[in-house]
Amino acid sequence: MQISSSVLCSEFSHLPVAMPSSMYAAPQASASNGVGNGDGMPHVLVVPYPAQGHMLPLLDLAALLSARGLALTVAVTAGNVRLLAPFLAACPSVATVVLPFLPAGCGENTKDLPADLFRPFMASLAALSAPLLSWCKSQSRGVTAIVSDLFTGWTLPLAEELGVPHVAFSCANVHYLATTHSLWRRMPTRRRLDDADGTVTFSEVPGSPSFPWRSLPWMFRVHVPGDEVSETIRRIFLWNIESSCFVANSFAALEAAYVERPLPDLMAKRVFAVGALSDAVRNCDERGGKPAVAPAKVAAWLDGFDDGAVVYVCFGSQQALSPSQAACVAGALALSSVAFVWAVRSGTVVPEGFEAAATAASRGMVIRGWAPQVEILRHRAVGWFLTHCGWNSVLEATAAGVAMLTWPMGADQFINASVLAEAGVAVPVAEGADTAPDAGKMASVMAAAVAKEGESVRKRAVELGRNAAAAVAEGGTSHNDLEGLVRVLSDVD
Repeated sequence: MQISSSVLCSEFSHLPVAMPSSMYAAPQASASNGVGNGDGMPHVLVVPYPAQGHMLPLLDLAALLSARGLALTVAVTAGNVRLLAPFLAACPSVATVVLPFLPAGCGENTKDLPADLFRPFMASLAALSAPLLSWCKSQSRGVTAIVSDLFTGWTLPLAEELGVPHVAFSCANVHYLATTHSLWRRMPTRRRLDDADGTVTFSEVPGSPSFPWRSLPWMFRVHVPGDEVSETIRRIFLWNIESSCFVANSFAALEAAYVERPLPDLMAKRVFAVGALSDAVRNCDERGGKPAVAPAKVAAWLDGFDDGAVVYVCFGSQQALSPSQAACVAGALALSSVAFVWAVRSGTVVPEGFEAAATAASRGMVIRGWAPQVEILRHRAVGWFLTHCGWNSVLEATAAGVAMLTWPMGADQFINASVLAEAGVAVPVAEGADTAPDAGKMASVMAAAVAKEGESVRKRAVELGRNAAAAVAEGGTSHNDLEGLVRVLSDVD
């Protein structure tokens, strides 16, 4: 199934729609790296989803696979090629195949699109299947396996056509992997359309967790039966379930209940938990973009604080805070008197005078733009992280042994917050994309966190950080699962 370009063009005239294969120029292999082939070697096609939070961990995985001798080709659209530059510089043996995306020059990544176009954008990418299949068939040494993001599940029929294994990669945790596919398989509904608090129970997920309707992934909540975009997205997720196996950016010590047994919602397929990938790769240089401030400058500022005394604040690359939410965060930081680093994305307006006051008091730093997040979290002075619970951020904090103040807002974030709560390494402060919590109450939570009351949570976070490091070390659970994945991908008939 692929969504017709005519429907998208009529409803979303400014959407960069992937057109049928006859409209494409021929896909271009990278000139410098060839086509990713090697005599007697498997040739793995890697298909990321063009969103920052999805691409980074899959490219981390690709780097690890390349380091183990696998020949790889990464498929991207023309507008996303520049985002691969740091990865390709570190992994020069990896090739690319560039798929033109029409109309040229439009946004080809979710960071360049408004949220209301995310769903049609995801559905439109299915049109890339035909030109990608044509490219695969044209190679002198064929593709022997496909590793694909969950959101590009349309690669499953392509793998079947080629007669090769298909591996579904989740940039999120195993809990989310099982829960979201349970939703798309079972399609639970609400008793009343206005009932946002009605619960959905996942009886075949360990612990039978329940979530209110408002906390389910939004892509499922807005599904409309019979709608072309909605049905294409559902089909993408159902294709994932037919994969040979799954790979998740998580680790056994964090999700023991979800990795130690087969999960019915994933058809009892093997799940390789290979995270935390950012910790396994340990490549911080311009990870995700050029930082707005030099890591050394931030580190020098943090050096002036005691261990664990600083709160790092960041709500990810997709979520801009409303004026009332930004005022709440600023108010809480001011009232709590905690030291902080606040990474502010474009679209979030910091209250006038707040930054100057914090700078004058020598207890706050505001970074506008991309922050060197991994380096910040790994600094000994940072003990807490106020986060939207995006999984990449969660894992980076977990690997650094940093406790979290959670404010999930959407997507997989409510499930992520639940995983953190089960692990005992987080304290909730708010939830919901439209919530503007009371600044005084948030300030009390922050102040308690950095004081004696937060010590037990911090100790568990530090211990979990040790477990995360052990998982990716030689002989660790994630290291062993990665080696098992390499064996699967190397099994070429």
